[in-house]
Amino acid sequence: MTPIHSPAARGISLVFSLLALVALSLAGVALVRSIGTGTLVLGNIGFKQAATLTADTVAQEAIQALRTTVTDKKVDLSTAGYYASVDNSKLDVTGQQLPNDTSRQLIVWEADCKHVSSNRVGCVHAPKAATSTLPSNWSAQYVIFRMCKAAGEVNPETCAMPTTSTSGTSTKRGKLDYADYARFGSAASPYYRVIVRIQGDRNTVSYTETLVHF
Repeated sequence: MTPIHSPAARGISLVFSLLALVALSLAGVALVRSIGTGTLVLGNIGFKQAATLTADTVAQEAIQALRTTVTDKKVDLSTAGYYASVDNSKLDVTGQQLPNDTSRQLIVWEADCKHVSSNRVGCVHAPKAATSTLPSNWSAQYVIFRMCKAAGEVNPETCAMPTTSTSGTSTKRGKLDYADYARFGSAASPYYRVIVRIQGDRNTVSYTETLVHF
């Protein structure tokens, strides 16, 4: 006996078939988007890793320049990207950290601070273009700040300085002998803040910071 299918039954089957087709299409689109996003994330991670390695090389170049080119560290030497003082509370490294502060200080990573969307009044600190070997189409710049509130002689009261042990007497509370012990004092050199900006493929930008002292 041949089964008889009513037009209504055939219509319902067609509807279910169309729904299944739509569901499969949506799943395919979601899979493509997932793969695309995953590839983008991997690409960004790969760039960040490469940029970090490159920034380390550029930071070493900056530190060497600080040792040899910047002979008088008490005054600014903008041609070397060096500044003898900095107000860290006002320094906006990326141009996005203090967007509403009209007294912020910007680094001129691009001419006239074009990398900043607005409020470019404090575009004052010129970086130094790195001479280290870079991947094709990459660029790197650095700027060095002495961690002092004012230029001039180093002042432990206004400069960020590491502590180090120096000889001298100290109290011996809890000690069972009478030997003199080293006490903490100030090192001769303040900290220097080395900021590196790397611009790579597809205009992707990465920043690194290094603190050093001599």
